[in-house]
Amino acid sequence: MAKKATTETTKKSTAKATTKPATKKAATKKADTKEAASKKAASKKADTKKVSTKKEKAGADNSIDRVLMTFTPYPELNDKRLEQIRFMIDDQKLDAMIVTHMPTVRYLTKFSGSNGALLVTPNDLHFFTDDRYEESVKTDLYDLPNLTVHIARDVWQYMVDAKVLTKIKNLGFESDRIAYTEAVDIRNVIRPVKFKPAPKEVEPFTMPKAPIELDHIKAACKIAESVYETMKKKVKVGMTEIELQSELIYEARKQGSEGEPFNPIVLSGERTSMPHGRPSHRKIKKGDLILLDFGTMIEGFGCDITRVFCMGKPTKEQESVYKIVHEAKQKAIANLRPGINGKILDEYARKHIEKAGYGDNFKHSLGHGIGVAAHEMPFITFRKEENVPVGVVLAIEPGIYFEGKWGIRLEDNVHVTFDGAVYFTSAPATLPVVK
Repeated sequence: MAKKATTETTKKSTAKATTKPATKKAATKKADTKEAASKKAASKKADTKKVSTKKEKAGADNSIDRVLMTFTPYPELNDKRLEQIRFMIDDQKLDAMIVTHMPTVRYLTKFSGSNGALLVTPNDLHFFTDDRYEESVKTDLYDLPNLTVHIARDVWQYMVDAKVLTKIKNLGFESDRIAYTEAVDIRNVIRPVKFKPAPKEVEPFTMPKAPIELDHIKAACKIAESVYETMKKKVKVGMTEIELQSELIYEARKQGSEGEPFNPIVLSGERTSMPHGRPSHRKIKKGDLILLDFGTMIEGFGCDITRVFCMGKPTKEQESVYKIVHEAKQKAIANLRPGINGKILDEYARKHIEKAGYGDNFKHSLGHGIGVAAHEMPFITFRKEENVPVGVVLAIEPGIYFEGKWGIRLEDNVHVTFDGAVYFTSAPATLPVVK
């Protein structure tokens, strides 16, 4: 009995001894698993922190290395434009000026996209656009001195994060081009920097055109005049205004135009009495006057001409009014000189029309500047005084309209030089007839 008890005791001891190591092993495994999970979590946290830091760093300075850029030589006139802007900055007691009006941005940088801004400081230039243009911007800018290119969706927050505004206390902006509510939002983002209105301070410096810009405008004018001649051959009785407009756009593209500076105006018959009427489904009839107001574009620079012709024999009054409008246009252009007040220039054409007895039938302004935008400064109008600088390209467009009956407007583009105006386009002196 004693032997049996000893044996059982031994078995129990052995079993107990065997169980102890197994429990210890399981505990060790559990501890290892916990430690591994803890390490993995810590690692994940570290990775997340690392990525976050990387993103913040990228957001703080997302400028493009100049080595990756292929710049275009800029017109000499841009040196003067930037000098004028910097003089204005000093004169207005600003530290920098932000340019956001896209036509002005294009004049200064050559950038052809739809979203961009140029920060001008006394010594540096910072250009901003978003990631849609990250590739194209590398070949789409002038080689401007001290230019840094930045890619950012939220330009204003980026400028703060990247410390671009560190040395700027007073920042000027185009208050005539930025809505009040937007300006308030921007001011809240860039504080303590003061956001100061500077309306119409930069655009005047882009009115005179550089030689290369004049070449582009002249090329656009040449295409437009050719398109007009083609339209006289293509127009047919029974076509609608919209159909003729489509033919005009197609022909312009076919001859090399990049696009339309504005939606072409094509009007016929009684609808020609609307200065800015929109093409309709009205069918062209025999005896109708046809009015075409359109432009073409080369390298982002456009023209703006208006032509009128008659489908068949015109009336004596139509021929007479056409002649008066043409003479009014010629008279204004003949008196064009650098520095002339636009209001006085408008009077030359307006008084000629008034003298002919049609003063009440000419209600719109005489003209405007052209270039990157279809309508630019200076504006030639009886409503306000605005001087015409040398080097500007103008569209001069007097007209006489009889409500509900018909109207005639002629528009030519001219370059203002010290020797007077140089014609880029020339409307016929007598009313053209298409048979």
